Amino acid sequence: MLVVDDERGVRTLCADVLQRAGHAVTVAASAEEALTAAATQVFDLVLADVNLPGIDGIELCKRLHAARPETLVILITGFPSIENAVRGMKQGARDYVTKPFSPDELRLVVARALEERELRRENAALRRELAYGNLVGRSPAMRELHANIEKVARADATVLLVGESGTGKELVARAIHYHGTRAHRPFVAVNCGALVGSLLESELFGHVRGAFTGADKAKRGLFVAADRGTLFLDEIGELQPELQPRLLRTLQEGEVKPVGSVDTIKVDVRVVAATHRDLAQDVASGRFREDLYYRLNVIVLAIPPLRERAEDVPVLVEHFVARVCERVKRSRPTVTDAALDWMVAQRWPGNVRELENAVERAVVLAGSDVLDVVDFQPQVQAGVSPLPTAADAGSEYPLARLSLEALEKMHIEKILELSGGQKARAAAILGINRTTLWKKLRQYGVE
Repeated sequence: MLVVDDERGVRTLCADVLQRAGHAVTVAASAEEALTAAATQVFDLVLADVNLPGIDGIELCKRLHAARPETLVILITGFPSIENAVRGMKQGARDYVTKPFSPDELRLVVARALEERELRRENAALRRELAYGNLVGRSPAMRELHANIEKVARADATVLLVGESGTGKELVARAIHYHGTRAHRPFVAVNCGALVGSLLESELFGHVRGAFTGADKAKRGLFVAADRGTLFLDEIGELQPELQPRLLRTLQEGEVKPVGSVDTIKVDVRVVAATHRDLAQDVASGRFREDLYYRLNVIVLAIPPLRERAEDVPVLVEHFVARVCERVKRSRPTVTDAALDWMVAQRWPGNVRELENAVERAVVLAGSDVLDVVDFQPQVQAGVSPLPTAADAGSEYPLARLSLEALEKMHIEKILELSGGQKARAAAILGINRTTLWKKLRQYGVE
């Protein structure tokens, strides 16, 4: 810490109080001395008198803040100079203390300023974690993606994310939100393929009481919930044709009309949409509205599949191992080089989501503190016999009489049963995303 005061008594008092509180203290008798010291040493906090000879405390605060915005400045002022202290706070001072002050007052003001700075650091770290989550990697593709996220976040325009399932489109959407001007407002996500018809309409736009059977109370929609924040429309390509005009109007007019209502509600929402489909082809086939496509297609970010950034696999594996171990409260195992090489060589059709599931299974089921290739191979790991070949079909293999669809339906039903009906968990075990599972359930008529 740096104490700046032209009165030796004040300097001595402040230095003594702060040193007793455990802080290293440097003293200066003028602003010029303080600036010289600050040029060669970084101070967490500067305690400066307003009425200094030559350069006063307010100008000193301004110069310190310009050079190192993270340095805290607390001004010392007499009662008649409180207005000057307020002016100093406009120049970047964090707080002020009035003369005469007691040691307890000084300790309280300094402790409060340091606690506030620590809280800001923790909030910044949390925002970074929320922003990037599992978007880790050092490959050129990931570095380019991070750079594009930074640019797009500041633009506050509609963004369309395109990429295969499991590449982390929602993570990119969150990164855009938390790096933008709306970071302190809500981030709301909805999967357009998980809900159908009136359910999705009510979810997006809300409804009034009595709008339909079962609407015993009014409900605000996700557009209203995301007001002044970001709404993430995942799998936008699955949006039913009858809802596309309503969404287009909302994007154009900035207002929503709840189901059953005659009144509209103004909303200020940034929309980030995502799809694994070729929307341009869907427009050509008439499945997706052309005007809605152009409304969404303002800024496009392509999310690279994992097979195009294989050099990131070892980094992701270590990241997921650490996260799983923290969650299940176990010591962190070592992943062998052979296991990492094996995983780098895989195609990972389910991308990052599939890799994360493989790591989670390996960590949870591992019998030692070393994870090798066998731990990441589900068939070997679970003790499952190899799948039968065509030559095995016959009386010894009764499943040969079933079609592939029938087998798939049986398998999905069994996994749902084993997962207690938790569709997110079932999808993870099956190695597919939730949208694909919902489609399969509808296809096979599974309740």
